[in-house]
Amino acid sequence: MYKTEKILVPTDFSEYSDKALKKAVDIAETFNSEIYLLHVIPDEVGISMAYLDNETQKELTERMEKESMNEMKKQAEKILKGKNLKINYTVKKGVPYHEILNYETEAGTDLLVIASHSKSFIEEAFFGSTTEKVVRRSKCSVFVVRD
Repeated sequence: MYKTEKILVPTDFSEYSDKALKKAVDIAETFNSEIYLLHVIPDEVGISMAYLDNETQKELTERMEKESMNEMKKQAEKILKGKNLKINYTVKKGVPYHEILNYETEAGTDLLVIASHSKSFIEEAFFGSTTEKVVRRSKCSVFVVRD
């Protein structure tokens, strides 16, 4: 029988990510698994910061990481509603699909639960779907949550 111990859930804090996290929670409860919640701050943010001095860049990066961490914790609290599951929170910076795949290996996850849509239709139209890239390249099983 398939048993999963570590579930990776990438989030962009959208309603779609909420749905993916809900599915991951259901699976985690069934198998007594840990959830690894991951948010990636996109590289596009870094490009705009190139025009700022080093100190300002550092302050903004720290602030974005802290706010992302707080958002993940709020999202988890909203979905968990008192359930006793172990959740690990991580914030990375870079190309979302690339960071998701790197973290999958780094954390040793055996299931990835991801939403089929993201916040930005424009991002998907011009750069391709993060979900599609993750599904094609993932080393572990992927559960795609449709809206």
